[in-house]
Amino acid sequence: MVGSKALPMFEELISAMQAAGIDPAHAPLIADGKLRRFRLPEDSRQSRNGFITLFDNGDGTHGASFGNWKTGVKESWFSGRPHRELTREERREYARKMAEARAKQEEEQRKHHAAAADKARRLWQRAQPAAPDHPYLTRKQVQVHGVKQLGQSLAVPVRNSAGELTGLQFIEPDGGKRFLSGTAAGGAFHLIGPEPADALLIAEGYATAATLHEATGHPCAVAFFAGNLKPVALALRQQYPKVHILICADADPVGRAAAAEAADAVQGAWIEPDFSESEQP
Repeated sequence: MVGSKALPMFEELISAMQAAGIDPAHAPLIADGKLRRFRLPEDSRQSRNGFITLFDNGDGTHGASFGNWKTGVKESWFSGRPHRELTREERREYARKMAEARAKQEEEQRKHHAAAADKARRLWQRAQPAAPDHPYLTRKQVQVHGVKQLGQSLAVPVRNSAGELTGLQFIEPDGGKRFLSGTAAGGAFHLIGPEPADALLIAEGYATAATLHEATGHPCAVAFFAGNLKPVALALRQQYPKVHILICADADPVGRAAAAEAADAVQGAWIEPDFSESEQP
């Protein structure tokens, strides 16, 4: 894990991880070339979606490959001033190690996501239709739109643009949310309403998306979290190149910034919906 002794040596790496939206607090900064997973603040107790492989190149420099399996973020990093100029062979060896690390990470990620998708399919088949009077739906004043129920938890399907189930998001009666461990959420969504024809809305959470659909009649995609607005918008733009896309931001600085970035990426627009006359979803 990141500690006081590690900070001076890997300060640039920590900054690079933070810039990529990955909290390094639990990242094991061990420069032995091994793939390691670690918990992120948004992970459930069973999940470790952060990953990192860190190398010591033996010349005063370090290299790393890191990312977030849930969102699909992957970054490479190289830093330090070598004690001497690297030879051509040493540069080739460094490139080989980084390529090997990325290949291992991608294979591990593929297995992780495949296992989650398989489990999600089994749970989805077992789940019951969601009760219209579920406490969360009642409090948010929204209806059931393609969600099911497992015990007391609502189960929101997470699907990619091909319509394949990649995981589930669980919503508890008190509003607590968590993903099924291993869910590939990056660029995946839950579409509420009919097939988009002229306009398509995108929002972060289920309650917001349901409220918007019920108020406007337009289809609305649930992106699940702010950082997923842009990947979802890009996926839906590719699927529906002619529809007008409107990103509906949560009322916070992170939500507004993410909505603006997503709208710009797909030549759409963004708004901050006003729910002042009813409970904020």
